[in-house]
Amino acid sequence: MGFLAGNSRVQRTGDDVIEVQAQLHAFEAALRHARACVDEGLPQPRLSVAFDHQGIFRTQFLDEGLTHSQKRRPRLSHLHPTIRSIFQPAAARCGIALEDIHAIHEDSARQHLSHLLATGDVPEALARRIVNEADTAPARAGDEGPTGRLTCAAITTEYFVRAAGVADQATTWLEVFFEESAWSERLAYVRGLQLSHLLGSTTSIRLNLVGDRGQVTRGERIAPRIGTASCTHTSRLPSSGCRDA
Repeated sequence: MGFLAGNSRVQRTGDDVIEVQAQLHAFEAALRHARACVDEGLPQPRLSVAFDHQGIFRTQFLDEGLTHSQKRRPRLSHLHPTIRSIFQPAAARCGIALEDIHAIHEDSARQHLSHLLATGDVPEALARRIVNEADTAPARAGDEGPTGRLTCAAITTEYFVRAAGVADQATTWLEVFFEESAWSERLAYVRGLQLSHLLGSTTSIRLNLVGDRGQVTRGERIAPRIGTASCTHTSRLPSSGCRDA
């Protein structure tokens, strides 16, 4: 099982100050459910946080002294101290170390999607869901070709793929916790879920909307229907979110 613990946003101001717009309610809700799994004697789920940003993530938002591998696949513990300090209190309350939480960043997601489109292996109907002027993520400085017009759904799809893990070790069940905001709209998550399965993901996904008081509205667990482009609903999780993993 994997948990995507919110989609936060980071940026550097003109004064070189790091500003963090953290989805802390979603982050803590995901970690509470992960903690419940551990308390029930189950393995700790794979935990990830997604970060929207401008520019190159590794040159702006990582700590110093990291190895090449840590820079390529950072954990929350590898991020700049300013960012770590925002997430540390909630992680401590849930008894989960920052080093156990993967940091997914937008520029890496964009690069992979750009490569996917460049291969020419994506059917035209799906390519229109990835690059669509009617529903695009804002262009980033330095974007070239189609990457400047990637849809919000496409970026969200890539976050789901990375939160599920690498192909040979990917989880079969992903719980997504998110808050609705200007950069994190509910429709993008629904479309991202659909696109994930259309692109061949075999991971079942549940969307969990977290409110401003930490209340969680849980969706249905959606599984890909093997051999078709459609999806199917399966039963809801029990309250702990772990027993039918």
